[in-house]
Amino acid sequence: MRGVWLPSQLDMAISKVRLLPASTGQTTFPMMSPLHSRRLPLLVLLPVLSLLSPCALGVAKADEAAAASEAAAKVRDPERAAALTAEALAMLDKGEDLTDEKQRLAAYIEGEKLAQQAVDLDDSNADAYFALFGNSGRRLLLESGFNPFNLIKVNRTLDRCLQLNPDHSDALAARGGMYRQLPGLFGGSLTKAEKDLKRSIELDPEATGARIELARVYHDMGQDDKALPLLEQALYWAEKLNKPRRVHEAQKAIDEFAGK
Repeated sequence: MRGVWLPSQLDMAISKVRLLPASTGQTTFPMMSPLHSRRLPLLVLLPVLSLLSPCALGVAKADEAAAASEAAAKVRDPERAAALTAEALAMLDKGEDLTDEKQRLAAYIEGEKLAQQAVDLDDSNADAYFALFGNSGRRLLLESGFNPFNLIKVNRTLDRCLQLNPDHSDALAARGGMYRQLPGLFGGSLTKAEKDLKRSIELDPEATGARIELARVYHDMGQDDKALPLLEQALYWAEKLNKPRRVHEAQKAIDEFAGK
């Protein structure tokens, strides 16, 4: 094994050490040529050799891993994480309903902060990761507009959410929207978007945003006959659930697709 000291090699190296006269307090390796010999103080050489022992390294790594695990266990707080997640999602909803851009940005920044705290306290909370994705994604859109690189950047948190809960309806709707908006070069796909959005609606029959997004997918595919019924359903649920912004989006899309 290249570059690794095995116990037998270490023993052989130590056995070949020759002490010089006590007056020098130094050691040398007699097997080396005079040109390449190196002298080290004995008190320096032995600690170095002991540190090279794989046993010592293994113990050190085990201690580090145990300390890290213990530290993680101390800060993990699922109950607090759930509360922070609820606040982060509330900030996301607040930002979606606001019309003033500065106020929206402030809501998303606060929501992102709360969601990150929740993730830090409970890495297994899928909703926390979705809240982090939603708030950070909206913040980036407001700060720099549509940018495929930003979508790819926040996609890691969305992937983690769906890894924890493959049937997270909001996350599936969000991923479907990303598949629709991203260019093919960056992984965009109308087929994948359709699949995710249809699954999201199956999981949440009252979904409004997923229906509007799926309608846009069909519109991009040139299938407005499929798009308009979805928009009418989205409008129905948006009005019933008192979601003014979704009502506006659905009606705007209906007018657009109908050529008004």
